[in-house]
Amino acid sequence: GESGYWWEAENTDHEIVASMLSRSLQTLVGKSNDQDAWQALFEDFNARRGKGPVAYQPGEHIAIKLNLNQARSYRHPENALYPSPQLVLALLRQLVEVAGGPPAQIALYDMSKYIPETLLNPVQAAFPGVRLIDWEGGPGRQQYERDSSVMIHWSEDLTIERAGGNPAFLPRCVTQAEYVINLGNMKGHRLAGVSFCAKNHFGSISVSRADRGGVPWQTAPGAAGLHPYISVHDFRIGNPRWESYERPMGTYNPIVDLMGHQHLGEKTLLFMVDGLYATSYENAEIEARNRWQSSPFNGDWTSSLFISQDGVAIDSVCLDFLRTEPTMDQVYGSVDNYLHEAALAHNPPSGTSYDPEGDGVPLGSLGAHEHWNNPIDKAYSRNLGTGSGIELVKP
Repeated sequence: GESGYWWEAENTDHEIVASMLSRSLQTLVGKSNDQDAWQALFEDFNARRGKGPVAYQPGEHIAIKLNLNQARSYRHPENALYPSPQLVLALLRQLVEVAGGPPAQIALYDMSKYIPETLLNPVQAAFPGVRLIDWEGGPGRQQYERDSSVMIHWSEDLTIERAGGNPAFLPRCVTQAEYVINLGNMKGHRLAGVSFCAKNHFGSISVSRADRGGVPWQTAPGAAGLHPYISVHDFRIGNPRWESYERPMGTYNPIVDLMGHQHLGEKTLLFMVDGLYATSYENAEIEARNRWQSSPFNGDWTSSLFISQDGVAIDSVCLDFLRTEPTMDQVYGSVDNYLHEAALAHNPPSGTSYDPEGDGVPLGSLGAHEHWNNPIDKAYSRNLGTGSGIELVKP
């Protein structure tokens, strides 16, 4: 579209988005219909985590992590980027009407922000039983509950940020869930370089600041002290509180602890990146300049959806797309350090023993990381038949 807001029906067509999701799911698991695709997805996921090849069972909770970083109030956030209402509805329709998930067992959440009315209204109209969980819990929403029995054990002490180092906990909607779906966006980031699925879990932690009376702090990653450890280049915006310096390749990154935690990455059935639109940095709004110059977009919106069962692979592919796009001016420096660390979590370049539960059992590899052969072919090792890493398939 050329006018109005990106999320309006005349600019983002629900039926087209629903078709994109359907074709992507079927292609991902090699099935010819949605019902078989979901059954195969659940059976494969459960078999890999030792439960046997079982399908979804009614009563099992599903938590869907949305990236609502730009939703700073309940009113519609104009042209700020967040998961499209069309994609969220298409996903819910698949889960409820195809996979058999009761609406009351499904939660949409972001602990640090607000679920805007542009998501609330269509979700409540179509699936009134679905729980919408956010920072405050306004009308039609629930305020998140901290599970104080589940704390993130950071694999290094977070000492750089002056007000950081406070304990981080997970929400009950995640710890009680049997499955997580990670729905991120296609964004550059002025501190982390990129924000896809992995960084999406910055909105999955609850932290209180000891120096502010021990009350839960909305900017939880700052209270935990995460930001200096994810900086991929020097970051200065005129506010000393937000200044960070580049962490070189081969250094500890707390994003890996989130990616591998037993209640986050280990529970993730499906990784999704809403690439219908993309922005060059975390707070940018959708504007005409967000049309991509690189192929195959050639001056148009990105209009894409990425899905995977591998959280490292999906971020690796999205990174390659952003690195190729000239308008993505924040994607430089040690931007794939966290992917190197995650793919080699059993023996990472940093030498860190990643153990996010603090149980003495370090993480194994969290997935496949590689870069495509070139921006024209966009081929990975499985496409080329040269390895068993990533395969990029267009449905």
